[in-house]
Amino acid sequence: GVVVGTITLTASAVDADGTARTADIEIVVTVPERPSCDGSASGTVSAGAAAVEVTSGLLTGSLVSLPAGASRADRYHADSFDVAIGCNADQIPDGYVALGPAVSFDAGSTYRFAREVGLAIPVELSLLPSQAHRGHVEVSYTGPGVTEPRIVGITSPVFVGSAGGGIMRFQAPRLGTYQVVAAADAPRSVSRRFSYRGVMGFSMGGSGSGRIGVGNPELFDFVAPLGGPTDWTYLLEYMRQFHLGGFCTEAERAGGADCSAASLDHTVARPGELYEHTQHFENWWYEDGYEGSGGTFDREEYIQIFRDLTAMFGNPNSDASEDPTAPNLVPPGIPDSTRSMSDLARCEPAALAALTIAPEPPGGDADPTTGFFDDEYNPAGQYPVIAFCDGGEGTYDRDAGGPCTASTTHCDTDVGLWNPAAEQREPMEVALAVDINGNGIRDPGEPVIRNGREPFDDFGCDGVPSSAETGYSATNPDPEGDDYDFQYNPTGTEGNWEFDDCGAAGVERFDDFGLDGLDSTPQLADGGFDHGEGNGRFDRSVGAERMISTSPRGLVRGYRSNDGTYHDGYPLEVADGFDIYVDGGVRDLFNWVVQGQHTIGGFAARGLPVRYYNGHSSLHLDGRDGFAFNEVLWEETGRHTLVRYGDIDASEGDRIAGDGGHVGTPAQLLNRFFSSVGLMSARWPDTDRSIQTDTVCGAISPRCPHVNSIEMDFTAPTTGRTGPVTIVLPPGYFDDANAGVRYPVVYFLHGYGMQPSDLTVLGGLMWNYMIRSSIPAHRRVPKMIFVFPDGRCRNGECLRGTFYTNAPESTPNGAQMQTFLLDLNDYMDTTFRTRMPETITVEE
Repeated sequence: GVVVGTITLTASAVDADGTARTADIEIVVTVPERPSCDGSASGTVSAGAAAVEVTSGLLTGSLVSLPAGASRADRYHADSFDVAIGCNADQIPDGYVALGPAVSFDAGSTYRFAREVGLAIPVELSLLPSQAHRGHVEVSYTGPGVTEPRIVGITSPVFVGSAGGGIMRFQAPRLGTYQVVAAADAPRSVSRRFSYRGVMGFSMGGSGSGRIGVGNPELFDFVAPLGGPTDWTYLLEYMRQFHLGGFCTEAERAGGADCSAASLDHTVARPGELYEHTQHFENWWYEDGYEGSGGTFDREEYIQIFRDLTAMFGNPNSDASEDPTAPNLVPPGIPDSTRSMSDLARCEPAALAALTIAPEPPGGDADPTTGFFDDEYNPAGQYPVIAFCDGGEGTYDRDAGGPCTASTTHCDTDVGLWNPAAEQREPMEVALAVDINGNGIRDPGEPVIRNGREPFDDFGCDGVPSSAETGYSATNPDPEGDDYDFQYNPTGTEGNWEFDDCGAAGVERFDDFGLDGLDSTPQLADGGFDHGEGNGRFDRSVGAERMISTSPRGLVRGYRSNDGTYHDGYPLEVADGFDIYVDGGVRDLFNWVVQGQHTIGGFAARGLPVRYYNGHSSLHLDGRDGFAFNEVLWEETGRHTLVRYGDIDASEGDRIAGDGGHVGTPAQLLNRFFSSVGLMSARWPDTDRSIQTDTVCGAISPRCPHVNSIEMDFTAPTTGRTGPVTIVLPPGYFDDANAGVRYPVVYFLHGYGMQPSDLTVLGGLMWNYMIRSSIPAHRRVPKMIFVFPDGRCRNGECLRGTFYTNAPESTPNGAQMQTFLLDLNDYMDTTFRTRMPETITVEE
């Protein structure tokens, strides 16, 4: 290190088995002073065309490109644009050091795209603080709405070139000025308490693992919600606008609008979320013909999910009673006793007719049980309001890409598309409909009531929408810099779907009219159907509050409860005390990618570094196409991470195979599992990575003296609830030589409609990576115990899935599934040789 420049050293070593190995190591010696910035380029960026790239000066290699898929004539389309690339003033936040110059990407009025564009800027990794690595690389950003330098999470960083003068490629949905930086104190030497416990899951299990893992940070080092950290703050508003939306308001109906069917034209107009799929009540989104390896949820299954979520949290769409001990599952005006009827009986016309809420007579009356008011759809209570059944679906011709006809060869169910002519046999238990024509049936275009919150203006703490802020224009769309964005402004208060009371800084306006949004309507306490009017605070339904209060983002970032109290997020040392790895498919019907983005944005809002990756192969940081989880340098990928699997521009064949779907292709499914285990394996210190000879055995036999794949029924001592559990012990567990060895435990929660035994094969699959001699010991998966708990509904708890939560005490026979899992954790510690918590000093 005495001469500035580059030198290559050759290192040699001999493995324990006598194999000789060599490696060339490039050593870069540099000076801390960065040269003055120079270099520029300008031109037109077009889909699939050559990038606009700087070819001289310090900015050589800086570029912007637009993928060929941007030429698509859909929501991922991006027009060509003119851009100028040049130097800008340093924008180094306090506590950071620069690893390259600030690079400006200026395209005039174009700053935000419906998809990510490719960017590249210089980086000099030799300027990293001593012992820091690529995992400590971050990006400082300024641009429209962001005037002060801000750290933003980057997507799919790729490092190319020399450590003394390389380029970092990445993807971003915005232009502006970007500069590579690193925390001056990186890496940090910290004493971290390791519990040697991890929790992960698919789909419903992802939702449960996110809530249980983040909700119990003292118990888990690692949380991996795969296709599922539910962010209820976002999702409740999404469901309000899209799953239950698409209908004319009464004002639109009176104005002559076409209200013959639900339509996206009647959903809220707002900038789309990155990778978000929109829909309306009469056509829930699903890409027919691309089922791949699973994950199809038709309308009946969708409604069952709504019913199960209500059973486990309470109805987020309304409050049925002010009594906290009373069931809060069906809407107000509907007896809870209807839930004891069979679905078939509930959907009989006579049964539904008995649940009709009569309209308010002209001029009104004193009877609070007539007139179910709603500010959007029934403002005078003039229409009857009815319970209804749903579930009938249309048909899909997968050859013609449209409805089936007499000549259709391959006719499938058009998943999600409501067919009013079909049999409706699934009770829509959580919501009521407005019967405009008074025939006792919900007909096309007749709206579904969504009374989950009081109306409010989501304009931020200044109380002013961006379009009315001083200086607003197409090139300055957020003059006050208060627009929420999970990546660029995760602490923004405008458009964040939350009612913000910022104290002296201001408060968002709301109508204290109760959940029906109308003043002076009969309240529940008086025999009516409204709740929360005139109490001086912003109200949500009790079920919605329960959901938000247990969301990972709410726990990390903070949330406001119905009594007006703001609950701070975790102390920073708690939020930073565990790793979270999230994934979601770009074609997932539940928008898990979007929810994952907001979840990880919650960590960014606390000032913690986050990373986003498009595809598992991008975790390698070197631009390769393939993925080998045991070759990834997991210590450099980030501790708060989201992987978006699937390609938005995938070929027809890949889409048919399930690319980016709820489950993904078979390869993506395995990559999802392997990557989460790989990251966990790399983060746990001092684990057993020795090679063992053993066999996975489910029963005693001449080849199997011990059972190490155990299927059992577990009864939780706290609740008495019994359910199946599968346990897979690691290779060598019963060897006498390992009698004193204790092992980490990973809880893997299954998806909706599944059971523990469906995932057992994954535990056995990991054995191969625990004992394979061709894998270097430091990359080998350490020995760990896999536990697959039960999450199905049992004994009338719900329909199909518990979502691994504790139902409210007011829910009759409500499942207590978080308690079930925590009791199981205690059982594992008293029955098997599980690793006990330790405090270890690590470099992060």
